[in-house]
Amino acid sequence: MDHADPLTAPSRTLTRGGLVFRVDARRSFLSAERALRVAPRPPVARIPGAPAGLLGLAITDGVILPVIELGPAEGAMIVCAHRGEQLGLVGAVDIQSGVFPASEAAGVLFEGELVRELDLEELYVRVHVVSWGATWG
Repeated sequence: MDHADPLTAPSRTLTRGGLVFRVDARRSFLSAERALRVAPRPPVARIPGAPAGLLGLAITDGVILPVIELGPAEGAMIVCAHRGEQLGLVGAVDIQSGVFPASEAAGVLFEGELVRELDLEELYVRVHVVSWGATWG
């Protein structure tokens, strides 16, 4: 039985599953490990004093989750997981799910374009800690 040496064997094309979407004119990628589902945009309860970007709270599938605005577009909500919590992201359009060629530059290739991964940590910190200083949930 002939076994190829993994160090000299031709490399396979690496892929990543997830969502590619557009916010205004910019595309972003969210990995399948983080993107849980795409759901209809639910009614959102506003929170007085909430930081910019945090639209409020919504109930989806029996779970209360913070809803973060990515952009001004209306449409579906991307439900994702970050730090053991679920977050709702709204304002994305042209949401495409699939398996995409991976890029070494922290993203994927989509229609010949490098699409960088959405920085959920930056969004999380911006609406969770900075200027609000409280936690939800």
